[in-house]
Amino acid sequence: MSETEEEYALKFNLKGHKKPITGISFHPNAKQFASSSEDSTLMVWNVAQNTRSYSFKGHSDSVTGVEYSPSGELLASCSQDQTLRIWVTKQSQMGTCMEIRAHLSPVRCLAFAPQGTQIITGSNDKSMKLWSVARKNFLKSFVGHTSWVRSVHFAQDGQKIVSCADDQTIRVWDPISGQNTHTFRTKAGPCSVALHPNGNNIAVAMNSGSVRVYDIRNEKLNQHYVLHDSTTCVCWHPCANFLLTSGKDGKVHLVDVMEGRPLYTFGGHEGAVMTVRFNKEGDYFASGGADKRILVWKVNLSN
Repeated sequence: MSETEEEYALKFNLKGHKKPITGISFHPNAKQFASSSEDSTLMVWNVAQNTRSYSFKGHSDSVTGVEYSPSGELLASCSQDQTLRIWVTKQSQMGTCMEIRAHLSPVRCLAFAPQGTQIITGSNDKSMKLWSVARKNFLKSFVGHTSWVRSVHFAQDGQKIVSCADDQTIRVWDPISGQNTHTFRTKAGPCSVALHPNGNNIAVAMNSGSVRVYDIRNEKLNQHYVLHDSTTCVCWHPCANFLLTSGKDGKVHLVDVMEGRPLYTFGGHEGAVMTVRFNKEGDYFASGGADKRILVWKVNLSN
């Protein structure tokens, strides 16, 4: 076996969803992850045992996003049925959920705040809304986008929120005031955003096929890669030196941002790859495709 094969190995090819995969989230303290799908369900998978351990059913339309809380005790999902659902993951209460009628249009994305006490949703109604998890109530709206909100992400320190929308903008927000503090305008549609762990750089997947890294403090474009025909998702490695990108060309690319070059290309999906995500330790990642499959890869990224 070559060094490359040892560093990047396909571990599992998981099947169970009946329609394309829309989101993936790893549990923070275990080799376990959840997936969402257009089939209106969530599924929880055990990486160590290569099995599906639970299915969550309740949404009445396509589930567009899924996210574990920082503690792993809750699992949130959003849907085209206009709701946000927060599920209990404790074995004795598995499947119990709280439903919030979050927006008057499909909910496209969601993200927990780092403390896990709040959650933000983005919608086709052009707004983002912040919710209290404990009190189950609405806190504030973030208004400024003029088209569908596609992706939203909290900074690790909770001091920033970043979003992107079909209005061809990437926006940075103050979570306390709700004010839009920075706006990056593009000529293509951004469809996925991820904040660097230091909170100062934004990775953006563009439907034109490019991946861009913006510096918030200097308000400029730092890096630009053309990797796909149409990029669907972007994700930082926990050490922050690498990016994963997925595209409708069926590929996943690993990018070394320190050296500014693509490092490796992963195949295996038949059709578009819709989502990609590292686990907390960064030694595994999972990709979900329009082919209804989830591929789990073991990676060795020590720097």
